[in-house]
Amino acid sequence: MKFFNKQYTKACLTLALPVMITQVGQVSVNLFDNIIVGKLLGAQALASVSLGNAVFFSIFVFALGFSFAIPPLVSEAHSQEKHSVINSVFRHGFVINIGIGLLLMILLYAAMPLLYHMDQPEEIIPDTIGFLSIMTISILPFMVFQTLREVSEGLSYTIGVTKATIIANVINVGLNYVFIKGMFGFPPMGVKGSALASLIARIFMMVFLYYVLLKEEKTRRYIKAFSLKIAEFSKEMFRKMLKIGFPTALQMFFEVTAFAGAAFICGLVSAKDIASHQIALSMASFTFNLCVGFSVASTVLIGRKLGERDYVGLKNIGINNLKLVFIFMFVCGLFFIIGRHILPTFFTKPEDVDVVQLAAKLMIIAALFQLSDGIQVVALGSLRGIQDVKIPSIITFIAYWLIAIPLGYVLCVPLKMGAFGMWIALGLGLTVSAALLVYRFLSLSQRKINAAI
Repeated sequence: MKFFNKQYTKACLTLALPVMITQVGQVSVNLFDNIIVGKLLGAQALASVSLGNAVFFSIFVFALGFSFAIPPLVSEAHSQEKHSVINSVFRHGFVINIGIGLLLMILLYAAMPLLYHMDQPEEIIPDTIGFLSIMTISILPFMVFQTLREVSEGLSYTIGVTKATIIANVINVGLNYVFIKGMFGFPPMGVKGSALASLIARIFMMVFLYYVLLKEEKTRRYIKAFSLKIAEFSKEMFRKMLKIGFPTALQMFFEVTAFAGAAFICGLVSAKDIASHQIALSMASFTFNLCVGFSVASTVLIGRKLGERDYVGLKNIGINNLKLVFIFMFVCGLFFIIGRHILPTFFTKPEDVDVVQLAAKLMIIAALFQLSDGIQVVALGSLRGIQDVKIPSIITFIAYWLIAIPLGYVLCVPLKMGAFGMWIALGLGLTVSAALLVYRFLSLSQRKINAAI
């Protein structure tokens, strides 16, 4: 018996590779922000951006979770050629995403003053708030982009999103230097300049993707048919999308806030620990976001099989994609171990030796839990494809907030292991999550097969 199914592997890679490139572009925005800020402004500024991103993405990821209700519904309807359903999902998803985005913007602005009361290094708080005040504005254009992206990916058209992300990333890197250093007549803005560059890049992504989808044959009909007439909305569709979107948002919130909480816990020790944590997290996030390509492919392909009522194919696709991500993350883990002393130097000034040494140790742990990280995100994508989201959100809560964060605090602060102890706990949480999610997918898919016999 072959290890990989050739047909499923080809279908997965066809969808996954453009998404992986897209994810590289999106995560590179933060990766390059961290590198440029660390190189130009030093470890303290990097700690400010780290804390700002921890707060921002803890809130922002909740909004992204709602948008993830779109692909499985679009994919299922697309396999059945139900174009009116796709139009409805697009319309309702847009309203939900914009509404959630506005609410979270208000929440972020209201929460910023609380940073002064969270026992973080006082010297980094003013820059953190300045960074956050600009980044928060970027939620709205990104949520419009995200709506367009999820509809497009649900229709198996992924290259347009890739183009928008790559060009936007180039714009972001260039503007980082311009605004941070103060070039071409602009005043030096420090970390605020990094946030402004990200905002402009995200506005560009939104506009560019709209015009790409308007010209593409697969998506043009849905862009032109888009309407916000009140008569075309229904409580039933809102309920259906929220039933998928809300648990998915919670699942993503639990995961991302665990890493954000880890940053806060590391901040209780020292600025060095939080800066080292951010370096290792930037690298781990990079490979994780590549795996999102496999996850999206799993959601779309399994959603398609769900619409076709091919449950054997559904299960086999999930298993095949888990094998693919296992091999991929094994290679990434080896890369982390080999480059652990070199990679952290990209984020710091030469004098930040202690930060580099600690980050190198964290890279070893990151390498070890790469396998669990990739497996759990693909398992989540597979479960999302069969529209199972409630139990997975509970699993992630248990893994991160009942296991990883409490254990991480004990290891990091009372036992004085610092960021190293925190990352041991995060690795354990990821492993628990991966094991339970894979078991959940295998059980549900087999149950569907048995019920169809």
